[in-house]
Amino acid sequence: MKKIICICFSLLLALTGGCSMHDNDKNTTNDNKTEAVKPKDMDPKDLPQVPAFQDEKTREYMMSTKEEEPGYYLLESKLKGFRMLFPEDAKYLSRRSSLTGRNKESIGFNSYDKDTNVMFDGHVTYYREENFVNESETMLDIVSGKNDYKGEYKKSSNNNTDIYFAKKKDTFNDIDRKYNYSYSYFGYVKSKEENNLGVEYAFTFGCKNENQPCSLDEKKAKNKVEKLINSITFLIDKKEN
Repeated sequence: MKKIICICFSLLLALTGGCSMHDNDKNTTNDNKTEAVKPKDMDPKDLPQVPAFQDEKTREYMMSTKEEEPGYYLLESKLKGFRMLFPEDAKYLSRRSSLTGRNKESIGFNSYDKDTNVMFDGHVTYYREENFVNESETMLDIVSGKNDYKGEYKKSSNNNTDIYFAKKKDTFNDIDRKYNYSYSYFGYVKSKEENNLGVEYAFTFGCKNENQPCSLDEKKAKNKVEKLINSITFLIDKKEN
């Protein structure tokens, strides 16, 4: 009799344990599903209360609600060609963005800091399977032409990319205001892992309102640009064979 009771008790524990494990598996699955939900599919109330997520068009590019660095989240291009850090206070600009087939994508965005009175404008263009991306002289001629620049570029490299960088200060003498200048940074990032793959970039900082003090700092502007361009990662593994 005792033996029968022990067997029944053991079976009961096994069944209870099995159910518990099944519930845990379900929770794990549900958690994974929750984590897999993209910001564009979430209720804005559940998203970070910053322009990058509260703006409908911008959050389509946001990978997750995880803050990669203070004030920065992760952007992924619509072509799933590259990722980069994106400022939390920036918003997508449809008039400066475009999607051309499967080999070219442009993303425009800007932000305005009321405390410093600094306007930030950004533009990146992704190229895939374009021969001229591999020809640095040709690519830099294109970038220079777009930015009215005749100087040299600084080249740096990391494990996966070559980065070409230039900067200039524009002073607008025809504007009667104290803050009549801007800082621009431009160049392109080329993949070292695959040919004909790169991102052209251009960033500009200026003072928006002439009747307000402006704290436009060249060093801070340059540091921000370097953070963005050094974060560019090409999604080569996602290419279809």
